[in-house]
Amino acid sequence: MKYTVCAVTGSRAEFGILLPLLLRLNDCPEIEFRLAVTGSHLSTAYGHTLDEIRRTGLPIHARIPLPLGEGDDKAHMIQAAGAAMSAFADYFSAHRPDLLVVLGDRYEIFAVSAAAAMLGIPIAHLHGGETTEGAVDEFLRHSITKMSYLHFVSCEAYRRRVIQLGEAPERVFNVGALSTENCLRTPLLSVEELSESLQFDLSAGPYSVVTFHPVTLEDNTAERQLHELIAAMDAFPAMSYIVTLANADAGGRAINAIWQAEGASRKNWLVVSSLGMRRYLSALKGAEMMLGNSSSGITEAPAMHIPTVNIGDRQKGRMRAESVIDCPPERAAVTAAMKKAMTPEFKAIAANTDSPFGDGRTSEKILSELLRFLRSAPHNTKKTFYDLPVMK
Repeated sequence: MKYTVCAVTGSRAEFGILLPLLLRLNDCPEIEFRLAVTGSHLSTAYGHTLDEIRRTGLPIHARIPLPLGEGDDKAHMIQAAGAAMSAFADYFSAHRPDLLVVLGDRYEIFAVSAAAAMLGIPIAHLHGGETTEGAVDEFLRHSITKMSYLHFVSCEAYRRRVIQLGEAPERVFNVGALSTENCLRTPLLSVEELSESLQFDLSAGPYSVVTFHPVTLEDNTAERQLHELIAAMDAFPAMSYIVTLANADAGGRAINAIWQAEGASRKNWLVVSSLGMRRYLSALKGAEMMLGNSSSGITEAPAMHIPTVNIGDRQKGRMRAESVIDCPPERAAVTAAMKKAMTPEFKAIAANTDSPFGDGRTSEKILSELLRFLRSAPHNTKKTFYDLPVMK
């Protein structure tokens, strides 16, 4: 007998993080693996990263497009989530899995999880318990936690927080982060190989990797903050920059239009919609720093032992390694943080930073617990709220 496990991916970053687990699920003889692809993967405006998925060799069971091309505001983000919930209700009704695997906090993953939960499909959720106080991801992530049955968190502090949300301790597992596993186990390109792949010379001097996303719990701040960041970048004319475009959130298209327009006049910039996981980690490995407000500055960059300049409130509340420098989205503050990141003293801190997110065996640990759950059928998704001891 094979157990049917479905995983859903809706964005380039989440797919790259999930990849080692997806490969294990696909190779497991006890599992019939189904991969459902949705969201920005199917949008040309966000790089049509379905092509990256195809290159991994993973079989794609379903492609479920969402209306991402009709606007760039919060109302359209909500409408895309509504479309996802309806489409996945149909998909899960026609192809009901024994278990659904999802990662993170995006609106399309929230909608997918809501459809599965209401159909009584058990959900295994990765990266619960984290906080991102500047983004709608914050409440979406905690909502997905409450719809899920199994929880795979990246550190002990996040395990305690999921239990604080009422989830029974025996269903919450501290397994580390898949992104740390990617950093430790992915064969990376040399600077010369990466330069050739990108057709952009990275060997002549220092370069930084830049990703800046909308801060979705703030109104109309993204463009101003981005121009402040660009002014800080221009203060280092000897630095080259690899800029990866923003994801499919409200305000993302406006950010990407600015990146592309400004990048056209700067020979020391390379603006790309997506690098793919291997090229992205290879870029981080040789970078002077990670710059912006992406979660990869909190997880991957410390594991690659490079400094992070984390701008603004988007990642506020996440656990941080010593190699992360927080600063407000103002050009003087960003410039000062970049100068600090380039000092020999801070480079030494980054080089000796221990990632708080696991030992590189995350996918192995998750698969073991998933199989233990699947073998324990029949399954009941009813949950008793786990109350913490009363504090006196």
